[in-house]
Amino acid sequence: TPLAPMLSVRSDTFKIRAYGQSTHGDETVRAWCEAIVQRSPEYLDPSDEPTSTVDDLSPNGPNAVFGRRFQVISFRWLSSKEVL
Repeated sequence: TPLAPMLSVRSDTFKIRAYGQSTHGDETVRAWCEAIVQRSPEYLDPSDEPTSTVDDLSPNGPNAVFGRRFQVISFRWLSSKEVL
């Protein structure tokens, strides 16, 4: 069965983990966090249709520079037990 009539710009979901550390004197503090981020088919500037290709975009416009829209779905701080 041909897929072409059912194809659309995709949405992707990413899990991003980050780590930070700060030392002051003899004390070291560490922190971990996790964000779930989803990329949607829509461009940042809605003046371009989601089906527009990169070649159709204005070369210096916001959609060519920044691309698709992202939304933070969730954010949480992690304990050291969750990452070690």
